Amino acid sequence: MRRLYAAIAIFLALGCGSAPVPVATGAPGHRDMLLQAEIDSNRTAGMSVYDLLAKVRPEYLRSRGSNSLRDVTPPTAVVYVDNVKYGTLDALRQMSAENLAQVQYLSATNATTRFGMDHGGGAILITTK
Repeated sequence: MRRLYAAIAIFLALGCGSAPVPVATGAPGHRDMLLQAEIDSNRTAGMSVYDLLAKVRPEYLRSRGSNSLRDVTPPTAVVYVDNVKYGTLDALRQMSAENLAQVQYLSATNATTRFGMDHGGGAILITTK
C-alpha cells in the first residue's frame, strides 16, 4: 500500500511541474513581433504595410470572429502608430513599409487592458524609424 501512495505522490509531483515560459524574443518567425531585420528582408519597393503584413503575418489582419450576440460584425485590430491611434486595418494600405522599425500584435485581452474597450480584434502597434 505504501508503494501505491508513493507512486501516486511521485506522479502528482511530476504532474505539477510547470513548463518553461516562452520568451518574447522578437526573433524572425515570432508570432507577435515583427522586427527590423525581418521587415527589411521581406519588404519590396513601394510595398504598403498592409501588403507586408499579408505576406509575413497574415494572422494580424484576420478577424477573430464575432464577440457579441447583438453586433455580429467581426472585430478587427485597431492600428496604433508610435503610440497614437491611427485607425483601422484599411489605413495600412496607404502607409508605406519603408519607414517601419517594428510591428507588434496585441491580443484582444492585452489591447483592451492597455487601451480600453473597442479592441475586440486586438491591436497592431507600429513603430516607425
